[in-house]
Amino acid sequence: MPGMLLCGALSAATLAALVTIAYSRRNFHRYAAAKTAASAAFLITAVAGFFARGGMDAPGALLAACLVLCFAGDVLLGLANVRAAYFGHFFAAGAASFCAAHALFCALFASQTSVAPLHFALPAALTAALCLCARDKRRFRLRRMKIPAVVYSFFVGLMCSLGASLAFSAPGPHGLLCAVGGVLFLLSDITLLFLYFYHKKRAALRAVNLVTYYAGMFCLALTAWPGL
Repeated sequence: MPGMLLCGALSAATLAALVTIAYSRRNFHRYAAAKTAASAAFLITAVAGFFARGGMDAPGALLAACLVLCFAGDVLLGLANVRAAYFGHFFAAGAASFCAAHALFCALFASQTSVAPLHFALPAALTAALCLCARDKRRFRLRRMKIPAVVYSFFVGLMCSLGASLAFSAPGPHGLLCAVGGVLFLLSDITLLFLYFYHKKRAALRAVNLVTYYAGMFCLALTAWPGL
């Protein structure tokens, strides 16, 4: 579809601009604005899909709520980055917004597949791993974000698990997009742990974080389109 291709081009262009700004000392003050533009691209993708579909059903409304929460979280984290305030109010509010989005994604995916005990294996493993990281205060500095991060890890793990299962329980483009989107979202969040809270900062991880996150969000936004 031409509209889908235009949305893809817009998403790629805004992501390229964001990655460029992320590594530019001269233009880093524009980082929050660039993240807002990149996030607006996946919202536009979903809105265009709803128009192409001719409306929004109940799952579509839930998807829209998830994307809006991700947009809000992204803007707030962008502001936290510009201020280098990774334990401040903007970062905490952004993390809370993303956690709420993950919870709604879990509800959305659960409405499309049968939830089984196996789905909770990944979130349990991630939660346990994060608890171990939080105890290693020499290498990981979570401070007051420790408890929110543990809760966050559970929901992002469950979202990924449920999304990945759709590739098998609902074979086709929709299930595949949900699976890829969930996996990329998880990979993006894993890099966040090492990007913000690890004792040695890895500049290359910022690009990995941005590319996996926005690629995942684009996949999830595409599920709003008819036939997907």
